Amino acid sequence: MLSLYHRIQKIESLQKAADKEVKLCKSHTGLACLQHCARCCSYEDITASPAEFLPFAWHAWRVGLLDQWFDELDRHDSNICLFARFSEGEWGCRIYPSRGMICRLFGFAATTDKNGRPLFAACRPVKQSNPQIVQDVADYLAKGGKMPVIASYYRKLSAIEPGLGNEMMPINQAIKKALEVIYFHFAYRECA
Repeated sequence: MLSLYHRIQKIESLQKAADKEVKLCKSHTGLACLQHCARCCSYEDITASPAEFLPFAWHAWRVGLLDQWFDELDRHDSNICLFARFSEGEWGCRIYPSRGMICRLFGFAATTDKNGRPLFAACRPVKQSNPQIVQDVADYLAKGGKMPVIASYYRKLSAIEPGLGNEMMPINQAIKKALEVIYFHFAYRECA
């Protein structure tokens, strides 16, 4: 079995592959988030797996912020992601480079139909404000264009980290569990 560090490296590689695939799709279709939207971050029912936040938790430990972020999550009394910002001049994610897989894929990925063909899973604001881009992306996919498939990335994530990759929970709980995993990993090493 791979060490935790090596599994985290594999998760980071998977995240980079998702980012690359999203970027390619965006360059071919013109798909983009609406400026200062971040509505996807304001949903209270976002679920994620702890595995997708292991790289973030590892980074938190490396820069000495693991305890601070764990405490912030403990005090956070909302189901909205702790790291989402909605105030003027501070739109978006406080941990954007280390965000989870759901955050990377939402609005830029596909589901599949019963025959395995990709179907663009557009976010509501883009559907409402720019139905033409939604059609352009559908046409792009129909012509063989590539877009990340959400289920495929989560299967790959689960293959890297089977226990935590298959466990879906509210996003703040997933982040907190990832922080716990890293905390106990290093606490155990220091005691051994």
